[in-house]
Amino acid sequence: MEDHSVGPLLRALPRETARPGFTQRVLRRLDEARGRDAKAAALPTEKLPRPAFAAMAVVAILVFSAGAFWYEQSREAARNAEARRLLQEIRAEHGRLERELHDLSAPPVVYLGGDERMDLVVDLSNVPAEDGPAPATYRLDTF
Repeated sequence: MEDHSVGPLLRALPRETARPGFTQRVLRRLDEARGRDAKAAALPTEKLPRPAFAAMAVVAILVFSAGAFWYEQSREAARNAEARRLLQEIRAEHGRLERELHDLSAPPVVYLGGDERMDLVVDLSNVPAEDGPAPATYRLDTF
């Protein structure tokens, strides 16, 4: 069937009519709905007045800001504690290195060799500086 032939066929169908009393029932329901709305408008509402709502909003903002500030302070305190711990470790390592450097700066003993009857060992603290340059391990200024 083609589209241009559908229109006359639809017009040929009998028209739908409303049941008797339909209009009166619809108008009565509309009047009842208006009456309920009027009664609801007359009843006191439980809504908050605008100043109370604004005060609650300000309190909520203050609470949120205080929480964010406290959280940031606790994170900063944790970072500071970590920095102090790392500084303490660095100072302890510095002390160990300083002691090791001091131990290395003591005049060393040099083993020169030997045989079954004798070992040749020289204590550099007994060698005077005029006899030649002091070894690097004997001087503190080389570190």
